[in-house]
Amino acid sequence: MPRPRLATSIALLALISGCAARPQSALPVALDVPPSPAPRSSESKGAEGAALGGELLVWGRTGDGPPRTWHLTEEGAVIREEPGIVVATGRGEWRWEVREVKVETSACEFGPDETREPGEGTASRAELVLRGTGARQQVIAPSDADGSNVIQHEAEAIGSVGPYLFIEERTYTYACGAHGFVGVGFTVWDADKGAIVNLLAEVSGVPALQGEAEALLDEDEDDPEAARQERDAPELVQIAPAYDARGALRVTAKLARAACYACGDGAWSSYSRSAVVPAKKAPERLAAWASPPPGLQSFLAEHPDVNVGGWSRAGREE
Repeated sequence: MPRPRLATSIALLALISGCAARPQSALPVALDVPPSPAPRSSESKGAEGAALGGELLVWGRTGDGPPRTWHLTEEGAVIREEPGIVVATGRGEWRWEVREVKVETSACEFGPDETREPGEGTASRAELVLRGTGARQQVIAPSDADGSNVIQHEAEAIGSVGPYLFIEERTYTYACGAHGFVGVGFTVWDADKGAIVNLLAEVSGVPALQGEAEALLDEDEDDPEAARQERDAPELVQIAPAYDARGALRVTAKLARAACYACGDGAWSSYSRSAVVPAKKAPERLAAWASPPPGLQSFLAEHPDVNVGGWSRAGREE
């Protein structure tokens, strides 16, 4: 089992400069994933699908509200809705759950007569819970603070494509230095397999994406040519799904390059500046969800205020 650690720089450890301690990243762990069920007849699958709430599961938000999941028929009629994020695989329906846990922090010893008491320590434990059986996949596992005086860790599902959840972790750490800093991690989790997927490695055309991001980042540089000579090309650190008004899938790519603490833009880590550009092509494993099914299109036509975070199909072996 991978050793869990707090997520602060899974994709950008190399971007953290030396004026503060480098944060550690969290390695999600899969637990209690049940074996695939025996094949069922189409009649039993249909009956079970209807009992669980329909063929299509769509989650998203209206305005700034919290996420909700809608259970739809194949034609797009709403059977029911529920709060939170639920994704379906051939194994069943999995609910995304995040709980805050306390983390023990350490005092700062600045000198014989100058100390700082241990500060706040919180971390997120993120799991997928299987409806009906309660089986759990531990996606993000909190760990200790590694001697930090303050640590605040959060995990958020920023989107999904079928069984794949796109998760961002942000961790603020104060390690008794001149100032605190924020580190960011990115994970794609396969709910069907109960495992991490290195989706960044499957993105094509990365040099072109780097060129587009570099041009955007250079716009804010006083001397872009000098900045390029001093820094490496922007690094691909995150991709995220986005759905248009019809439910068609688009993918965006975030690229970041190192910057001093005062120069960072806060969009990724404290020691970076980043830019978001459209990916020319989604990774091949996401192709099955590129085109929206008719039911999703019908639902969105009747609910144009819903911003889709992801959709999946109940009873389907992904």
